[in-house]
Amino acid sequence: MKILGIDTSTPIGSVALIDGDNLVAEHTLNIVQAHSSRLMPAIDGVLKWGDITADTLDGCAVGIGPGSFTGIRIGVATIKSLCYALDKPIVGVSTLEAIAYNLRWTNSIICPLLDARRSEIYGAIFEGGSEWQRLSEDICLPIDAFLDRLGEMTAQRRVPTTFNFVGDGLATYGEAVRERLGERAHFADPIFNVPRGAAIACLGKQRLQTGDIDDYWTLVPNYVRVGLY
Repeated sequence: MKILGIDTSTPIGSVALIDGDNLVAEHTLNIVQAHSSRLMPAIDGVLKWGDITADTLDGCAVGIGPGSFTGIRIGVATIKSLCYALDKPIVGVSTLEAIAYNLRWTNSIICPLLDARRSEIYGAIFEGGSEWQRLSEDICLPIDAFLDRLGEMTAQRRVPTTFNFVGDGLATYGEAVRERLGERAHFADPIFNVPRGAAIACLGKQRLQTGDIDDYWTLVPNYVRVGLY
């Protein structure tokens, strides 16, 4: 399956093309520039690098957040328009899940964190290893409340739990995590903090293969914070 995956929910815009299990091309750029001006050129470039045309895609996957409200809207609107025009299936993927996917083979609890501002983080909890799975919904909380929830979820485990944290939220809240969890907290190298288009495409492919697709008209950004309180 040829799948186009994009994410514009953070300042790091990423577009990737996969074919089956193979990464064909990827464009990832971390610069201060509006996604609106660089997304379509990036999509066009990735398709050209892969020597395919958009009409030969089997589907598209897009990061739906949480993250930058404006960035998410640009990405979702662009891919919805593209898929509608080409009559291609579309899948929305959590940006937090895409970040956690970078560490999916680690035998630990994986906690992707994004800085939500207002003294809050966007976060989620996953279990890595051969049985990679999601343990929580995407949430928006102060870091202390997130760590409280993490502790409650893992308190019943009979073996010591290690935690792998990943995401740009560590730049602001890493010290608070260290204070609470000490040596049990491991921080991923910054290169893994990126919500890559390749991860979005791979997660989208998994759903497309089972027929679990989204509707053009009802797919919306996942802002998380809206209506939370």
